[in-house]
Amino acid sequence: MNNNRNKSILIVENDIRILESLQGKLKSAGYIVISSKEGYEGFQRAKKEMPDLILIEDNLPVMSGLKICRILKFDERYKHLKIIIMGSKATLEGISKDDYGFDGIITKPFRIGDLRELINQQIELANHAN
Repeated sequence: MNNNRNKSILIVENDIRILESLQGKLKSAGYIVISSKEGYEGFQRAKKEMPDLILIEDNLPVMSGLKICRILKFDERYKHLKIIIMGSKATLEGISKDDYGFDGIITKPFRIGDLRELINQQIELANHAN
């Protein structure tokens, strides 16, 4: 299943080691990778780049991942963007999809295979919606 070609993913992650690891793994899987290390910049890049999927850490400087998710998902212009929230189990416990609109959630630490499966599911859903 290499329909990843020309699909773009915006990664918003403030831990440089995690960011670089995700960039490398997703590029090698065939995705076009865009990245940001802080919330507000990630929010601006999401609006400008309109990626196929946004992978966003919740605990970010300037603007949290959940806040970015809520702003994008409840705006008609951006609600189609697929968003996966990443964070610790303690931080994301009890977080409701209805309140924030995210499409997927993955708790750290996670296996890259699990993340890629979640990404593939969301991109497939987006492809069927178009």
